[in-house]
Amino acid sequence: MVKFLKRKRRSSKGHKGNTSGGGGNDSGGGQNTGHNGNSNDAAQNPKAVHRPAKAHIPLTRYIGPLVSVAGFVFVLGMVVTGKVDLSAIHIGSGTSAASAASVPSSIQPVSLPTPTGKSTETMSLATFSIQDFGTVKAQDDGILSVLASVISRVDIVAIQGVSSDSSGIKLLMEKLGASGGQFGSQVSPPVGREGDMQCFAFIWDQARIQLRPGSVFVVQDPTDRMHFEPMVGSFETRFGAVGGRSPFRFTLINAYANPSDVRAGSSINEMNVLDDVFQSVRQYGYQKNGEEDCILLGNLGVNTAGLDELGKVSNLVSVGGDCLTDTMQTRTLDHILIDQTTTREYTGRFGLVDLQRQFGITQEQALMVSDHLMLWAEFSVYEVPAYNGVASGARTRGRY
Repeated sequence: MVKFLKRKRRSSKGHKGNTSGGGGNDSGGGQNTGHNGNSNDAAQNPKAVHRPAKAHIPLTRYIGPLVSVAGFVFVLGMVVTGKVDLSAIHIGSGTSAASAASVPSSIQPVSLPTPTGKSTETMSLATFSIQDFGTVKAQDDGILSVLASVISRVDIVAIQGVSSDSSGIKLLMEKLGASGGQFGSQVSPPVGREGDMQCFAFIWDQARIQLRPGSVFVVQDPTDRMHFEPMVGSFETRFGAVGGRSPFRFTLINAYANPSDVRAGSSINEMNVLDDVFQSVRQYGYQKNGEEDCILLGNLGVNTAGLDELGKVSNLVSVGGDCLTDTMQTRTLDHILIDQTTTREYTGRFGLVDLQRQFGITQEQALMVSDHLMLWAEFSVYEVPAYNGVASGARTRGRY
């Protein structure tokens, strides 16, 4: 059972229990394919319920019906419960990304790299905010091939900005399959507010990474403190124990925030919610599985100075710092945040995929793919003992 300490509810906010999405409708959380609806009252979104301020509100740690794609196959999500105590949560909100271009990109389709030759000692983890990623963008073969090529270079990526019907992910998975590799995917049900919904997704190379069963869920927020509730999933590398070394296990918190709702000093700053989310998810993982490696990544809309309370979590660092992550390379928007005292598997290497330079396209074409670049970081494929850590060492910026 998850508990919030409820603060004053913003009366202007809509609830998510509408018929077009949000997890309580007949289509199963707004997904049109891949899973069944749930007519049980308990599955209805609790944001429609009004409760007195300062009450302790039970918040079920609910694994929503998630769309799972392994290659081309969608499977059902599952529901689990846990005990996480979220406290001192502040009100937060946000807006969706800009609309995708409706005109052809004129990008020439590119060949996908062969999914071989990756290191047997390290793995790459990435975050990619794909602006308004839906059917329109995915049906442009030039855009889709660029996205598939970028994603196939890393071992696992957290994606933000997926349209609520998640059709773009299905087409992307088909394109990735054309490379000869085997990729897995999990897509969240639509999250957000009425008229402003999106999905999160994880995509990973199944030859190198595996999902830990029953580990994927969307953090539920019945008092509506966040615009887009983060998606959480736990994974481990597919490398057997060698010389006493165990496969690297880690939990990812896939998050999205909007600059209009992360103003410094504001009571609605979502950075002051995400710090509690990070610590609560990590605590839950440790209590359940003894897992300490918790990584928060995504489009947070601020530089390191704007991380506010999230940036004040003890030993939590942004591996990319203030590198410019938008496509025009003028702003810092995206982060991969680790606790440098526990996640010592980080090798110190990180980088960005520059779409213009990598694919020989114009800035206008690159913006049609996304207004963000993919940020990646490198980790050991094996667990690293605390006394042999590298997370606090010098950072090295690389390229894909």
